[in-house]
Amino acid sequence: MIGPVSRPMLRLPRVTTMGRRRFAAVVAGSVAVVGTGAVASQEPPSAPTPAATRLQHDRVVSYPADQVWPTAIRFLRVDRAYTLIDRDRESGFILFDFPLDNRPDAPQGRGSLELVATTDPVGRPAVRLQFSTDAGPPHLPHALADGLSKKLKAERGQPAPPPQPEPAPPPKAPLGPWAPDPTAD
Repeated sequence: MIGPVSRPMLRLPRVTTMGRRRFAAVVAGSVAVVGTGAVASQEPPSAPTPAATRLQHDRVVSYPADQVWPTAIRFLRVDRAYTLIDRDRESGFILFDFPLDNRPDAPQGRGSLELVATTDPVGRPAVRLQFSTDAGPPHLPHALADGLSKKLKAERGQPAPPPQPEPAPPPKAPLGPWAPDPTAD
C-alpha cells in the first residue's frame, strides 16, 4: 500500500499563504457545508528576497517599436506620474520609481519596462512588453500593461492590418510536342 505523499510547505517571504476553509452547520436537521473564500494565515513575514518579491507580466502589442516607445514614456511619466530613473531607447528599457500609496512621503517601489521588437502571430511588427516591479500590489504589472495597451489604441488606433501574402506565381504551361520551345532561337 502506498502512503500519502509528503510535500514540503513552500514559504515565500512577504507573501501571505492563502487557504480555503469550510464550515459545517446543522440546518433544519441536515448538515450544510459552506465554503469560504481564501483566508489569510497568521504567519509573520520573513526577510524579503529579490526573487520572491519580483512581479512580472509580459504582453505583445501589435504596434511598431517606434510608436510604442514615446507612448510608453508618456504613459509612465504623464499618465501615471512616475519618476523615470533611467531609459535607453536603443536597448529598450525604462526604469521608474512609483509611490506605494497615496501619502506625500510614501515609500517608493522600483519598476522596469523592457521593450523587445518582434512580430505577432499574423506577421505584423509588434513589441513584447515586460513590466516588472519589486513592490506594490500583485496586479500592478498587469494594470500597467493594460493601461499602456489602452493608451496605444487610443492614440494610434487599431493596429495595422496583417500583411497580405504574396500571390503564388502562375504555373508554367507544360511543353508538349505541339508547343514551340521558348528557349530555342
